[in-house]
Amino acid sequence: MEILKMDNVSLTYQTVEQETKAIENISLSIEDGEFIALVGPSGCGKTTILSIVSGLIKPSGGSVTLMGKPVEKPGCETGYMLQKDMLFEWRTIEKNVLLGPEIQRNLTEDVKKETEELLKKYGLWEFRKHYPGQLSGGMRQRAALIRTLALNPKLLLLDEPFSALDFQTRLSVCNDIHNIIKSEKKTALLVTHDISEAVSLADRIVVLSQRPSTVKKTFTVDISAPTPLKRRESSDFAKWFDLVWKEVSV
Repeated sequence: MEILKMDNVSLTYQTVEQETKAIENISLSIEDGEFIALVGPSGCGKTTILSIVSGLIKPSGGSVTLMGKPVEKPGCETGYMLQKDMLFEWRTIEKNVLLGPEIQRNLTEDVKKETEELLKKYGLWEFRKHYPGQLSGGMRQRAALIRTLALNPKLLLLDEPFSALDFQTRLSVCNDIHNIIKSEKKTALLVTHDISEAVSLADRIVVLSQRPSTVKKTFTVDISAPTPLKRRESSDFAKWFDLVWKEVSV
């Protein structure tokens, strides 16, 4: 089942002095349950694509559909996870993860129970009364993802969610987040500058060109390993890294 379709999407930024093409004729389709990574040169428009998919920015041309319906404004169908966890330091973890349903005035007993199960399932239940400052970086990221999942989105948009973490924590959290997304049968679109991260996490890697960005190459990663850490240990990992790196660096 097709979750997202971008058809010849373009975006031009306009100022009084000039026009700047950010992306041009981007076409991309994502199936239910896929984990897709966007990589490319710095400034090529990766985060812009997430903003268009989420409905925060309207494209200059082309169309975007989510679950077969046009994306015209932000909605509950997409969940956005940013570079920083953006947890409120004055709210407990429990209150942080329930923030979305609370804002939407949909804090039902069923929602509370589902969120409670997520906290238990992913090792945060005993910390539910703690505040963000009392948790490690990895635990905070798990809490941020559970907060996003509490809204039951069809598509997760991940904008370099591990970039603020140190390398060791980053490896561990990548494993955790991948496990949660796959266990909850979610569809994800990840933006990253880290090719190793893309190869370890994604089912497909979409390489974007220099601005104005187009789809330069798409790779289907077929490393037979159950987790990102196991993928990194695979003898095929270096091969895939080199293939993607050559496309990004040219």
